[in-house]
Amino acid sequence: MRYGEADRILDLYTRDAGLVSAIAKGIRRTRSRFGARLEPLSCVDFVAYHGRTLDTVTQAEVLRSFHGIREDLARFEAAAGMVGNVRALSGGDEADRRVFNLLYNGLDTLEERDSGFGSIEAAFGLKLSVLAGYAPQLEDCLSCEVSLDEAAEPLYFAPKIGGMLCQDCRTVTGDAFPMPPGTLEWLRTLIEHPIRESLSEKNELGEGVLRVVRAHVLAHAPGNAFARARIVSSRRPA
Repeated sequence: MRYGEADRILDLYTRDAGLVSAIAKGIRRTRSRFGARLEPLSCVDFVAYHGRTLDTVTQAEVLRSFHGIREDLARFEAAAGMVGNVRALSGGDEADRRVFNLLYNGLDTLEERDSGFGSIEAAFGLKLSVLAGYAPQLEDCLSCEVSLDEAAEPLYFAPKIGGMLCQDCRTVTGDAFPMPPGTLEWLRTLIEHPIRESLSEKNELGEGVLRVVRAHVLAHAPGNAFARARIVSSRRPA
């Protein structure tokens, strides 16, 4: 975020302090000493000192620039979705190195692959949900508890209650929407396999799967009062 005439406020997800905000003074000037060392999505080693309201970055060294992501719109859009998920589900100051490692591996996979960027974003969102304790229910209908493997398609996803409903129970909540055939198996595959192995580069992820993941993350973000109330009473272990 631009600040003043030449400064910028940065959000940095750190291994040891979670998500922090810091100001980089003079970064927007042509001869800034930071140069390209604080570009979006870069992995950096930085030094900052505490201020009254904001920390101030004094040194920065690039460890991995992820330049290839910033130069490709499709990759950048997927990365933006991943960063948005981190802000939604891990936006506090509680450090979690698993989240840091997941984000790094997700960006690394985005830069290496030539296709399937939506699958990487979806896999990231699902895995982050599990780490945050908001794993979606993908085994039984949340209302009648019938096995989803035995239920007729289309199945319905209900973001507010965090899982699937069968056709007979789809009206239990007003936000349930139908999923294309095969979506359930794709979701399970994305959760069970590492991001690098979740899908081959020749497979394209259906928009239905990405819609499910985005709706789930949005519904369970801490800022959503309804989701927060339900999660407190039925939080699943990661």
